[in-house]
Amino acid sequence: MSFTDIVTRKLSKHTSFFGLPLLVLIVSLIAFFLVLIVSILSLYFVFCRRRKSYKGSNFCLTIPVPSKHRHYDSHSMSSLDRRLLSRHIHESEMSNRRYLEHHAAFSDDMEKVAMYLPGAKEVWRPGSRFSLRDIEMATNGLAKANVIGSGDYGAVYRGILLDNTPVAVKKLVSLSCKAEGFIAEMEAFGQVRHKNLVNLVGYCSEGTYRMLVYEYVDNGNLFQWLHENPEKVSPLTWSVRVKIIRGIAKGLAYLHEDLEPKVIHRCLKSSNILLDHKWNPKITDFGLAMLFGPEWSRMIMETLGYIAPEYDSTYAFTEKNDVYSFGILVMEVISGRTPVDSRHDPQPYLIEWLKSMVANHKVDCVLDPKLKEMPSSKELKRIILVALRCVDPNINDRPKMGDVLHMLEPCDMLLNDDLGRIMRETSCCNHPEESLAVSVSGGSVGSPNTTNKGGESSFQKLPFDDHFGNYHSDDHHGGHQ
Repeated sequence: MSFTDIVTRKLSKHTSFFGLPLLVLIVSLIAFFLVLIVSILSLYFVFCRRRKSYKGSNFCLTIPVPSKHRHYDSHSMSSLDRRLLSRHIHESEMSNRRYLEHHAAFSDDMEKVAMYLPGAKEVWRPGSRFSLRDIEMATNGLAKANVIGSGDYGAVYRGILLDNTPVAVKKLVSLSCKAEGFIAEMEAFGQVRHKNLVNLVGYCSEGTYRMLVYEYVDNGNLFQWLHENPEKVSPLTWSVRVKIIRGIAKGLAYLHEDLEPKVIHRCLKSSNILLDHKWNPKITDFGLAMLFGPEWSRMIMETLGYIAPEYDSTYAFTEKNDVYSFGILVMEVISGRTPVDSRHDPQPYLIEWLKSMVANHKVDCVLDPKLKEMPSSKELKRIILVALRCVDPNINDRPKMGDVLHMLEPCDMLLNDDLGRIMRETSCCNHPEESLAVSVSGGSVGSPNTTNKGGESSFQKLPFDDHFGNYHSDDHHGGHQ
C-alpha cells in the first residue's frame, strides 16, 4: 500500500466530533481562524478611525518648545524642575493631546487651560494680574534656590510661567501704599514698552504680598560688568560702552518726553541697568521709587553718589535729577570707577576726580584701564562734555534727555559749525580751542559770567588742547539717527 493511499484513508476516517471526516474538520478550523483574524483587524481599524474622529473634534494644546539658551540644574528634582525638564521631552503629538485632554477633564483650573487654546495669540497680556498661586508655581514656591538677586526694593526670583516664558519676579518689601494704588500704578507701567526698558509682564497683589513680574534679562547688570568682572581685559569695549550710554539715554528720553504723564526714574544707577547678550541696556525699577516715597530714594542715591546736590534744599525729584544721575553714570561707564570710592578716606567723588584728571593733563587716566583699545580724542571729549553738562550744579542749565541724546550722536552741537559760539559762552579765554570752562564745584559747562559770593568767577579753565586736539567744521557729518 502506497503512502498516498494511507493519507487518503486517514483523512477520510470519521472523527468523534459530530462524525465529521478529519479532512472536513481541518478545513473548517482553518476557515474559522481566518474569519476570526479578519474580524479582529476590522474591529481594530474601525476603532482607530472613530478615535481619530473623536480627537479631531476636541481641542489640542501643544506644549511649547523651550528656548535653546535656557539651562536647568538637573541635580534637583523638585516639582518645578520636573515641570521644566518635561518641556525638553519630544513627545508625539498624539501623546500630548491625550495628556492634555486628561488634564482638561480633571483640572480645577479649566479657565487657565482655555487660555492656551490655539486661538489665543498671547497668554499673558502686558500688565496682567497674577495670583499668588501663579507666582508660587512659576518660582517653585519662592524657593531660595531660585533667588537671583536682592535689590533696594526686595528679592528677585527666577521663574518660568506656564507658557514656558522665563521671568524675573521681584518680591517687594512691605509697602505703605494701599492695594488699589499699587494696582493702578502697575497696570499703567505694564503698558510702557521700549527696547531700552525692562518690560513689566504683570504684578501680584494678594494679602500682604506685592510682587512684580518682569521679562527675564539674563546677562547681568552694568555694575557687575564694570566692577565685578575679574578679567584683565573687559568685554565692554569702547564701542559697547558708547552703545550702552546711548541706549540708556534713549530709555530715559522716552520716560521723560514720550509719556504723559512723564515718568521720573528717581533711582538711576548702574545696578539698575540690565544687559542682554547683545549688550543692549535695559533700564529697570523705573517708577518704583514713587511707591516707597522720596526719602527711600534719597537715602539710596545719596549713599551711592548719584543724587543731585539741589535735592537737599528742594526735596523734590524732577527729570533734571535723572539727568544728573545719568551724567554720573556716564562717568562711571567710561572710567570704570564707582561714583563714591569707598576704599579711601575721605571718600572722593567721581565728579571731582574726573575734573582733577582733566585739569592736571591726565586724561589718559580717565579711561578704564581694562579697555583694550583707546577711543578717538573727539569721541572721548564729546562723552566727557556731555557728562559734565548733565551734572551742571545749576539745574536749569542741565539739558533735557532728548538734547543729551542728540549730543551723543556724531552730529551733535559740540561738533557742528556753532562750536566757536558754544565755547565762547563757556570759556574765559579768547581762543575756545585752547580751553574749556568747567565749574570747579560741579563740573559744569556753563556761562563764564557766573560768579561766586566773593565776586570771582566760579569757573576754571581746563586745557583740552594737548589731549583732544582741535575740532573743525568738517567734523560735522549731519543726520540724526
